[in-house]
Amino acid sequence: MPPPSSSSSLLLSLLLLLPLVRPAGAAEDAPCRGDFCDGPENFVLDAEDAVKEGAALLATAQVRSDEDCRSACYADKRCNVALLEPRGAGAAGAAAAENRTCVLFNCLHRNRFVCRFVNQEGYLSSVRKAVFVQHLQGSQRPGKKSPPLAIAGPDVIVQPGETVTLSGVQSLALGDAHITKYQWSLEKGDSHVTLTQTEFPDQVMLSNLQPGSYVLQLTVTDSKDQSDSALVTVVVLSPEQSSSYCLSQVKVGPCRASFARWHYNTSTGSCHQFVFGGCLSNDNNFLSQDECSSACTGVTATSERKVTLPSAEVCGVECTSNQLACDGCCLDRSLECDGVNHCKDGKDEEQCSQLNQSFNQLRNISVNQGQARCVEPPLTGPCRASHTRWYYDPLNRKCYRFTYGGCEGSENNFDKEHKCKEACKGVTEKNVFSRGLFERLETEDENDSGNNCLLPT
Repeated sequence: MPPPSSSSSLLLSLLLLLPLVRPAGAAEDAPCRGDFCDGPENFVLDAEDAVKEGAALLATAQVRSDEDCRSACYADKRCNVALLEPRGAGAAGAAAAENRTCVLFNCLHRNRFVCRFVNQEGYLSSVRKAVFVQHLQGSQRPGKKSPPLAIAGPDVIVQPGETVTLSGVQSLALGDAHITKYQWSLEKGDSHVTLTQTEFPDQVMLSNLQPGSYVLQLTVTDSKDQSDSALVTVVVLSPEQSSSYCLSQVKVGPCRASFARWHYNTSTGSCHQFVFGGCLSNDNNFLSQDECSSACTGVTATSERKVTLPSAEVCGVECTSNQLACDGCCLDRSLECDGVNHCKDGKDEEQCSQLNQSFNQLRNISVNQGQARCVEPPLTGPCRASHTRWYYDPLNRKCYRFTYGGCEGSENNFDKEHKCKEACKGVTEKNVFSRGLFERLETEDENDSGNNCLLPT
């Protein structure tokens, strides 16, 4: 597909920095203090949608302030979003305000931010700064001569010996430039891996993969000799990791929602769908059949027979982020809230009902799905088709054309302009949580009289 030619196209392209972020009303980028950035007030995380897309509900804590809530998130290395419930009202509310519920989330799934926020009175949120800067912050490159945007795709998990194809098809040249060169390089990992160019200039195929972690860098260069880079991680599972990802028994978890997930069954050598409750999964829990097959195809109980799955406390060691500290020892988090007391002090089972209660409260918040749809950034997706669609810009309150690649787009995707206008009538910047990229679109689009925003795929 030819590169975009309008400034509208340039600006809309900026939105693709956030593959699954749904912006939702601060007037400026969130203020950051220390390791966290504050979200705008009166927005709640859409828990149902977030977990569906791969976010993890980690824990709840009773706190007295937003600072305490941030501290609870900081103490858990897995946490990158802290959500604080509203204060109460009246005398009873004054007492309740002393102990407010703080809910901790991991909103990253395979290096993509998958949480969206919607208007809800009284809620406060904080995002870990490193995550905010990478996934939510608006462009820090003012002016017309912006470098291209390299997008390397989601992280990948596979078995040894498998081949992996990485694609930079979603990378973008800005303004009247076009991408002239894609270059993949190995930044970390076994140097014996083989990188082979495919028929597409943005693609590379990895082979001879051995257990370990590989970090690949994609560098794109445009026709103005400007460049940008992005990283993607390929994890090749060791026998121990394969046991955790592929041999663990199905775990519904303590929450009682209903999400379709996939697990690997060694008896059949294939992936099967099951109903996940919504919190505290183990590793044998995949969003799709493809994710499951990629990680576990070929694994058998016999092939991993020398590896024993965790079943009890381990003492005398420092706990990792994948372990729960209990009774002076460490317990693998896959055993948390499984209905069995593994910790002598019972810590692994004590917060299970509270976690389910907090999740239910968030899920019961009425979310205006139509409004939420209209503040999602439009996405071309990783496929290579070319479909003309319409998206809504809540800051300009207008609908614009863009090119959809055919798969993995956002819901802000309409086949007709009038459908876009009707669906998003009344949605404004007040409904936008993280507006940095939309503000860039609005600023740079002021001189564009047309409404044709074609995105490359």
